[in-house]
Amino acid sequence: MTLQQASIEQALLAPCMDAVIAVTERYQFLEDHRGARVFTAYREVDHVIQLGFCENLNEQVKSDLKERGFQILEAREGTRREHRLLMLTLKEIGYSPQYCDGYYQASKDLLRHLRNLGWPLGELAQLLNSQRAH
Repeated sequence: MTLQQASIEQALLAPCMDAVIAVTERYQFLEDHRGARVFTAYREVDHVIQLGFCENLNEQVKSDLKERGFQILEAREGTRREHRLLMLTLKEIGYSPQYCDGYYQASKDLLRHLRNLGWPLGELAQLLNSQRAH
């Protein structure tokens, strides 16, 4: 192995270890928090979406969302870190929360970014299409 190859290998070691640690932390968290979910909820009256995280997406949480006019479109297991990274990414690409963190005006552009980032969206595309048709 040449000195240059050894330098490249050494430079790649830290990012690889960071990735392994992040994946391990995610699986450990999900193992300990079986009910932890990231989700998208939609409120039709003002076309606001909530991109949320909940350690236990139980019936009480769903009821609270429903009382505020939101319907959960889709949820999947996820972590607080994943939610926080999504919020930071959206901010970096120019999206500002509507009311407070996690609440955004629904748009096709935002939907495209969320889809690319692997966020659970459910029927959001269909709801946005039907909203435009009215």
